[in-house]
Amino acid sequence: MIVSVGMLAGIDSIVIIVAKDGMHPFQIVFFRCLFGLAALTPFFIATKTNPLRTDRPLFHGLRGVIHSASMICWFIAITMIPLAEATVLSFTVPIYLSIGAIIFLAEPSLIRRWFAIALGFIGVLVVLRPGFQSIGLGEILVIGSAILVATSKLMMKSLAKTDAPITIVFYMTLIVTITSFIPSLFFWIWPPLEIWLWLLFMGVGGSLAHVIQTHSYKLGEVTVVEAVSYVRLVWATMFGFILFNQFPDLYTWLGTAIIITGGILLTRSETRTANVTPQKKLVDYL
Repeated sequence: MIVSVGMLAGIDSIVIIVAKDGMHPFQIVFFRCLFGLAALTPFFIATKTNPLRTDRPLFHGLRGVIHSASMICWFIAITMIPLAEATVLSFTVPIYLSIGAIIFLAEPSLIRRWFAIALGFIGVLVVLRPGFQSIGLGEILVIGSAILVATSKLMMKSLAKTDAPITIVFYMTLIVTITSFIPSLFFWIWPPLEIWLWLLFMGVGGSLAHVIQTHSYKLGEVTVVEAVSYVRLVWATMFGFILFNQFPDLYTWLGTAIIITGGILLTRSETRTANVTPQKKLVDYL
């Protein structure tokens, strides 16, 4: 997990570098997914089942569009605000995921869950400090991206009941590639050779990072592995300081501590209630 989140923080740094060279985030998302799709091709070929086989193509399509929007929001945001600050605000994904699981998946609405959710929101307020400093478009885009990521993960939970993991990954990557290509045409530029190398590394490295992260959950306990994922802030701070002369202030660190505490409590709550039989889910009616 430490290696995986380090690679993802490095890829975020590449996005900033490439964007400063004139590439629009739409185009960056497209190349990220295009090369990522190429990197995943051997896994698709190796699978014994047809990765395109599904009874829920429209649901896959909707999830792909939502995930594409989340990536575009994130890539735009990290070119506007410090990488460490964006990373901290992205830690709120478990908060939105837990709220969605309670509403749409009928998971238990426990007091400890709502306490952890409230703690996470307090941490966000500490980082943003509304009323004391202006909240810019970058911060709004990160929060929007986090909500969209949580939505995508909830949809993935539903898809996992009917489709193989390789099918879910294939459709998501394919659809994000297609949906990001269309708007990228309006901002298209042909990158120079050195930028092509960055884009290739970003796509292959991103796919590899997610494969490594998947194995981390397979090998370790969820509560421990999920807690270790917050080391991403250390990587983001290091890359931000070395490459862009960025360093988070005291309020960012304080808010981080509060958000991470809430996130860890949520993870422990998820683990404890994993075997609870849910009621009829709203998703089942959709």
